[in-house]
Amino acid sequence: MLPHLLLAPPAAAGLAEPFPGSPPRLQLPVELLVPGASAVAIATLGLVALLFWARDRSRTDLLLYTLLASGLATFLVLGLRSAPSGDSPAAAALGLLLPALAWLLLVRFLDLPLRRGRLSLLALPAVALPFVVALPSARALAAPMEAVALVVFGGAALLDLVRLHRPDAALLFAATAVLLLAALFDAAAAKGVLLPGERLPPLLGPAFLLFTALLLVAVADQGRRLVEKATIDALTGLPNRATFLERARRELDRAQRNGSSVALAMLDVDHFKRFNDRYGHPAGDRVLKDAGRAVASAVRGIDLAGRYGGEELVLLLVDVDAEAALAAVERVRAAIAEVRLPHVPDAVTASAGVALHHGAFDRCGVADLIRRADAALYRSKAEGRDRTTLETRGPERPTSPAEVRYR
Repeated sequence: MLPHLLLAPPAAAGLAEPFPGSPPRLQLPVELLVPGASAVAIATLGLVALLFWARDRSRTDLLLYTLLASGLATFLVLGLRSAPSGDSPAAAALGLLLPALAWLLLVRFLDLPLRRGRLSLLALPAVALPFVVALPSARALAAPMEAVALVVFGGAALLDLVRLHRPDAALLFAATAVLLLAALFDAAAAKGVLLPGERLPPLLGPAFLLFTALLLVAVADQGRRLVEKATIDALTGLPNRATFLERARRELDRAQRNGSSVALAMLDVDHFKRFNDRYGHPAGDRVLKDAGRAVASAVRGIDLAGRYGGEELVLLLVDVDAEAALAAVERVRAAIAEVRLPHVPDAVTASAGVALHHGAFDRCGVADLIRRADAALYRSKAEGRDRTTLETRGPERPTSPAEVRYR
């Protein structure tokens, strides 16, 4: 019968037979279980990163993470034996290289330039490594040099994070600080500086797993910001032109399949050039920013709003007839009219043009709908601005299924 594997305190490590006639049970100390399990988990993460890097060789951050994870897993395995890790040339070399790798990973993730000042930090492991590996007499200095490497590279990483103005800087600072403190604690405990006579399970493995989890959160947040940057207009906070057109195309296709009606409205801030010329471009930007917020708060959740270009905003209203479309656009214009700029006496108004699409009786594309709404907008401007105009279409407009025109 195979021996059972138990978790036991260090004093009880070894083979034991607690009950007469029971099979022998192998008792594993907790200080061996923690680094062993951590090494397996970290090596697995390194393998996953390696597979992703093999698919995209330009991701040097994944390669750096693979090297860091494999080196850390090896370091933890080397520390499972009872002898101090500094007695092993491999452990001493890893103790010097791992802080540098972790720092390089963070620098690459943050897209920081490797200028001469940063590159000079790598001189520490480059100079110390040959002596520690080749000369047994210099191996006694491995522990102090490892501590210096931790402080130098960890401090440099924390200093870079403090200087950055990024939404995830605080998260990455916490992750780096936890990893640095765990490494310093393990180094001090291994040399008997902390709790002499006690053999504690190393905290470096669990700290690195926590660091990886927080790093993945930062990666996900970075991806979300990139998506927003590509789809959201930075000034108004509304979807940009390309995003609006794509969503409007899908909504128009749905309306034509279901036979429902949609309305597209073009809105233009009146006398916008006057704001720029009289009060400066910051005032004009403030008008567009506040107008975007007003539009976003005035439309329904099922409708679409976006910035078409310049001072033009665009709306797509779903499942509306002519009366409901005009009421919705008037509600948006009223919200824009409430925009007030400090120290600017001029009121903010908007003109609008509305084109109605009958999904049951008509076929058209988004570009044609925008063209018709824009023509109605120019009628609003010609008639004095600060108004909404519904497009007028001639007798060719279909009114029944028998008159449907497929275009």
